[in-house]
Amino acid sequence: MKIARLFTLAVAATVLFSACGSHEHDHNHVHDHAHEAGHGNESEHDHEHEDGIITFSVEQAKMAGLETETIGLGSFAEVIRVSGQVLAAQGDESAVVARTSGILTFTRDHLSEGSEVRNGEVLAKVSGRNIVGGDIVAQNNLLLATAEAAYRRAERLIADSIISQKEFERAKMEYESARLAAKAGSGNDSGAEVTAPIKGFIKQVVVKQGEYVEAGQIVATVTKSCNLQLRAEVPEKYFSTLTKVRSANFKMGYDDEARSLDDMGGHLVAIGKIANEGSAYIPVTFEFANTGSVVPGAFADIWLIMHNRDNVLTIPVSALSESQGVYYAFIKHSGEDDCYERRELRIGASDGRRVEVLSGLSEGDNVVVKGVSQVKMAGAAGVIPDAHNHSH
Repeated sequence: MKIARLFTLAVAATVLFSACGSHEHDHNHVHDHAHEAGHGNESEHDHEHEDGIITFSVEQAKMAGLETETIGLGSFAEVIRVSGQVLAAQGDESAVVARTSGILTFTRDHLSEGSEVRNGEVLAKVSGRNIVGGDIVAQNNLLLATAEAAYRRAERLIADSIISQKEFERAKMEYESARLAAKAGSGNDSGAEVTAPIKGFIKQVVVKQGEYVEAGQIVATVTKSCNLQLRAEVPEKYFSTLTKVRSANFKMGYDDEARSLDDMGGHLVAIGKIANEGSAYIPVTFEFANTGSVVPGAFADIWLIMHNRDNVLTIPVSALSESQGVYYAFIKHSGEDDCYERRELRIGASDGRRVEVLSGLSEGDNVVVKGVSQVKMAGAAGVIPDAHNHSH
């Protein structure tokens, strides 16, 4: 981090301030758009601009990682911004269940959320030793041994017609029952085995090491994580517009950029017809393939995508900056050196990835989309007068 800061300051310190060849023209252009933004204070635009153009050499721009995009008119979707959660898809989860009662002991030193498990892998053992009622595994094994001996004896006796067919069938049934009971509580002297029902990842561990569990109690949950669901909670006031929803963008709390369900092969699964009980929100559910970069259970900001509007001017979210409620972007003017001008914007809707620009930019403007922080640092180092950049 220290090296990165030193690099940033070094780039900023070497930035030169000068007027591009089209300086006067550019400032007039800024004034025209600022009037379009409708901020209303004419006195703010009555003075002459001081030099406020940030100049990078080609080498400096490359070192700073500056990238630009020439913006143009295009399609942009109407959106509804809500919140929600990423969940494991239905059918991709399975419960790990204790088959007998007793004290649970994990077979792994560290069985926690996110641990990978194999189908049939022994995750824990349950022992009833030193508990009133005895060890169920030992009891079942004893009953099985007794029932099997009786059944083998009955096989010999029925062959010599010493016992009736009914007595033989009873011995056979008791043996099968004992075998199934012993299999259900399979294990050894250390206890009954608790196994993973599917291959996947531990989503949740419900009990602690050394805790007493009942037969049938859930110990943990395993998820395949092959598919995930994005569940949006939509205020009921939007109910009439939900039929227009076709896709979504979403941003996790640990991400800097929003993801597109369309890019991830996602699709709309269901739109709720009623609000959840005790809630004023209607669920809208999408499903998408898990690429390994999304954490099930995490919450997300969601932009529901509806119908498109044409001829809309937009810029990437990464190009937008904000200071004291004023939004702006940096425009590149090419020359012998690259000059960057701070341009105040009036913005409209956002879909999480791009932002609608209502005024401040024109089609064909070259906007900085990567390395914006470097340009801002350079501007701060050069002490660009805020008053002349309309940041009031």
